[in-house]
Amino acid sequence: MGLHITFKNIESTDAIKNYLEKKVGKFQKYITYPMEIHAMLSVSRGEQVVELTCHAEYHDMVATAKSDDLYASIDQAVVKIETQMKKEREKKKGHNAGHKVSRRGSKLATDVAPDLPHQGKARSR
Repeated sequence: MGLHITFKNIESTDAIKNYLEKKVGKFQKYITYPMEIHAMLSVSRGEQVVELTCHAEYHDMVATAKSDDLYASIDQAVVKIETQMKKEREKKKGHNAGHKVSRRGSKLATDVAPDLPHQGKARSR
């Protein structure tokens, strides 16, 4: 995992870098393949702005957060990216799970009545 931090109108400190690395480290439990993360920290009109961009596999996930506190902005942006990662992971799980189900299994949906396919509107002649 690569992390690139850009500071704009803000002083770079080790405390901010360490806090951001710790928070972004949580992404490893959602995505196992390599990813690049770019964090841009800035001050705009008295608000602390954090923009996180995560390039993972074939997806780009972007989150922006603004607040009066830089650490709160980092937390908000990380939560937004985590939500996107969870959604992407669930999409992949749902897609792959359909292929693994045995359609001819004897125990598969024995207690559920079969649904007939949609017959369309009945024609009246």
